[in-house]
Amino acid sequence: MVSEEVKERLRRVRQMAAHYRSLGADPMSLAAGCSVKVDLLRVVYPAMKSLRSRLGESIEIAEREDADVFVGDHNDLEVVRAVSPLGTEFEPSRRLSRPARAAVLIQAYQLNAESPEKFAASVEPAYRSLAKCAPRIRIGKGHSIVTPFREDEFILADLVSSGKGDEFIAINNDTMHIIDPTQDPLDIRQVSGALSNALNDLFVIGVHRGLMIAPVINAPSQDLKERLIENAREFSKSIGAEVLDVPGPGRGRLLMGATVMGYSDRQPPQFHDRVRPGMKVIATRPLGELAPITTYLTAAIDESVVDELEAEGISFDELERLKEQAVNIISSPNRAAAEVIEKYLPAFGEEYSPDEHIAATTDVTGPGIYVVKELADLSRTTIRIDQFPLLFPEIARFATEHFIMPNATAGTNGGFIIIAPEQVADDIVRDLRSRGYSPSIIGEVVAKGTPKVIAPRDISYYIYDEAILSELGAGGA
Repeated sequence: MVSEEVKERLRRVRQMAAHYRSLGADPMSLAAGCSVKVDLLRVVYPAMKSLRSRLGESIEIAEREDADVFVGDHNDLEVVRAVSPLGTEFEPSRRLSRPARAAVLIQAYQLNAESPEKFAASVEPAYRSLAKCAPRIRIGKGHSIVTPFREDEFILADLVSSGKGDEFIAINNDTMHIIDPTQDPLDIRQVSGALSNALNDLFVIGVHRGLMIAPVINAPSQDLKERLIENAREFSKSIGAEVLDVPGPGRGRLLMGATVMGYSDRQPPQFHDRVRPGMKVIATRPLGELAPITTYLTAAIDESVVDELEAEGISFDELERLKEQAVNIISSPNRAAAEVIEKYLPAFGEEYSPDEHIAATTDVTGPGIYVVKELADLSRTTIRIDQFPLLFPEIARFATEHFIMPNATAGTNGGFIIIAPEQVADDIVRDLRSRGYSPSIIGEVVAKGTPKVIAPRDISYYIYDEAILSELGAGGA
């Protein structure tokens, strides 16, 4: 039986969840690893395909969702933010004289996000207006999220132009509603986690220099918004990043995130065509940050989960401790891992060496260990997974067996998967360990030509989604 003391703690969790709902945030959104996104495959990609044919040559929409990388000079960057409601054209308050890249955040009303036709119709006027902001614009990074409130629709575009240079500039954007809905919104870890999550797509390609953060912070009250922005400034100062003074969305409910930028004089690890058999697959740390948080929130909704946990020897106090540990991990930036990755990348203009340089990387997000299959697809290789270290194996297995999470290897602001030559794999592991990580070699590239993953069958203890298991070669386990 659940004790009265635990019942009271769970009651307070439910009260806090109700508070977040009043702020317009979904307390369970972290289980998806981000704000609730518009369906990429069914809505966003078809909509962007139709828009490309209608917008002409002044605006280009890239076919990607990770960080946008281009050659430039970090000392000659100009950044302008444009914010507007969806569905109408707007006059830019400022125009750039040079071609620009754009990182775009779209918050679309749920009915406008249900089909590519409706989504394209709501976005097109704003995109036509963006085309007036510079001689030519390439939308290299897009992030589209859903709101249940029609009046909260907006588009936010950060336009970046650069002079010629010999560096790689990287831009990314991301947002979240909340990191830990059991804690106050002003807990510094809320904003730290959201900004770290945005930075992760830079860090995973070794970009950590000259960091600039353009916050995307919103809240129902001006006081809360200002205090969240102050937390963003405090976090940015802690990692030596410059905070840009840019307008926020100006409409909508609770939202935390940023557009982030940085540079590197090393080439990004996107040498997927150079991945070859014998290369090692490295995890910078164990996986599965979300398992204890999602299980904890589920226990607040269904108190019988507490009894089931205790029947398996896991106390509620232990679950709460692991939840706190997970939140601390999620709210800590992976900058040190970026510094290690950078060390094993070819310099600007240098030839890639298959014996010395990292070939490919990715961060472990909502798909969890499935990101290895995504790397196999990009490199057209067969990858064998020998092990998949988890941060919280007991909780992950419990969450799977009790159908709390379809994939308990999922993460947010997660660790990285690195594909590197055997000659330097041990050195990379050693360097990561010296920076406080718990890395391990989890597998190997075993063949070229057929995109495939061979995973241990016991991975089914932590994933019950049959589609994912099938892709990992563990279906029907």
